[in-house]
Amino acid sequence: MTISKSLVIAGALVFFGGLRLASAAAPRAGDKAPLFALKTVDGGDTRALAELTKDSHSQGVVLVFLSCRCPYVAQARQPLADLNKEFGAKVKFVGINANQNESVEDIKTDAALNFPFPMLRDEGSKVADAYAAERTPEVFLVDPRGVVRYHGGVGELGAALREFTAGKTVSKPEARAFGCTIKRKP
Repeated sequence: MTISKSLVIAGALVFFGGLRLASAAAPRAGDKAPLFALKTVDGGDTRALAELTKDSHSQGVVLVFLSCRCPYVAQARQPLADLNKEFGAKVKFVGINANQNESVEDIKTDAALNFPFPMLRDEGSKVADAYAAERTPEVFLVDPRGVVRYHGGVGELGAALREFTAGKTVSKPEARAFGCTIKRKP
């Protein structure tokens, strides 16, 4: 009997025979967010988390793992647009698409039609792996020091943002994200 092992990505997921066994150091509220640099789908500009969190006009960054095919993301489009409108002057919103079965052109078209914030492409799902993100939509709110202050779904994001932007501790820093699984293989 042959058992195959998979590569363990530092600070990400542990796979054994293709089955996810554990999240090794998946960031939770209060942990440092994994750094990354990804390109936008519309212009190819690189956006790095370190730069996004250092913006003096922003209290933090909302990272949202998204999909152009997921019906849960379709339901979250308007709430995300409303939250971006309400809090966009205080926090930056950034979409990340890690689905390897979605083309850059499809992502670009969907982003232009539905999201008023930059969409980044996570080739190979490396950032999704580092964050142990499993669903779309799944949200991480990161403060200027690079610390995760909220992780969960879009439904609880508004309450988290109200507390966070008021300088309060987020009372529910972890919530379950409901949605489609991130497709790591094409």
